[in-house]
Order: sequence, then C-alpha cells, then structure tokens
Amino acid sequence: MPPPRPPIRLRTWVAAGVVLAGIWFINKPADKPASVAQQVDAAMALAAQCDLDGARSGLAVLKSAKAPAAQLKRLQAGITSAASACEKKQRREQAWSAAQAAVNQALDGGKPDLAATRLAAHVKRWGDDPDTLELDAKVKVAQASVQLDAADVCLAKGDRVCLENSLIAAERYKRPELATRTQALRTALSQLLEHSLLDAAPGPAPGQ
Repeated sequence: MPPPRPPIRLRTWVAAGVVLAGIWFINKPADKPASVAQQVDAAMALAAQCDLDGARSGLAVLKSAKAPAAQLKRLQAGITSAASACEKKQRREQAWSAAQAAVNQALDGGKPDLAATRLAAHVKRWGDDPDTLELDAKVKVAQASVQLDAADVCLAKGDRVCLENSLIAAERYKRPELATRTQALRTALSQLLEHSLLDAAPGPAPGQ
C-alpha cells in the first residue's frame, strides 16, 4: 500500500484563502451605475447652485441614454425654474452693488439724507436683506450724528429750544452707538433749563 499523505497544514489553507480572495477582488463586478433618479437629482442640485451648464450637460447625457420621459421632464422643469431664479439673483446682486456705491458716496459727501433716499429706493425694489439692514444702520447713525452736531451748536448759543428739538430729532433714530453723546447733551439741556429758571426767578423786593 502507498504511504498515507501528510495532513494539509494550516498555513496552506490560509495561503489558498488569500489567493481566492485576490482572484475575487480582481474579478468582482463593478459598482452598479447610478440610477436615473440619482442622476436627475444630481443635475437638479447643480441647477439649484446656478451651475446651469452642468445641469444641462446632465440632461443631455440622460437624453442620449434614453432615460424615461417623466424623469427628463422633471429635470427640464427644474432647470427652467432655476434659470429664472438665478437670473433674478444676478440682477439683484448687480443692483445692490450699484446702490451700495451710491449710498456710500452720499455718506462720504456728508449727505446722509440722500444716502437714506437711495437706500430706500433699492429696498423698495428688491426688499431687505442682512446687507441692506447693516447699511441702513450706518445711514441712521450718520443722520443722528448730524442732529447731534446741530445740538452742539445750539448748546454753544445757549438756545434751549433749538437744543431740545435737535435732541428729539436725533433720538428718533434710536442708535445705541450714540447713547453716551446723547445723554451728555441731555444733561447739558437740563442744566441750561435750570439756569434759565434761576435767571427768570424774581429777586427780593426792595427793602427786604
């Protein structure tokens, strides 16, 4: 009888397993291509980001692949809607750039009321956003500062009525940045009023 074969060692099994795993990895099927719905969603995401060329390229690829008509129609509608929104966004950005420059020019020229008029015209056409609100605060500070400057002139003249009117006009803008200056002028107004009352008080009668 032939001699018995020696048992297969563990390392032989391990080596065989490694070889089989390598063969499977090399020959494994490729990942499944993205579904039509996924491709449509990806193209619509590009359209939403105003990458209309990319979205239209995706539509062309789906058409050449003869994707279902319903999916093509959905993507076409998404691109059309995004194109309108992107065009409006672009026009708004251009309008804002021009309005911002005009408002800042008026502020630099010491004309805050003109700046406010220009900003209001832009907001009426395009609405408010964080940028317009920030610039509006800047304009209001400039307008209130003009009134406080006028109050300083009134105080120097000792004109109590003029000072009070200028302070009221400045306080209508409700700018916390100017609270300290406004309070100082309020205090000066109180002192001016006090002096006026003292000056108006009748003196002691003769002989008393």
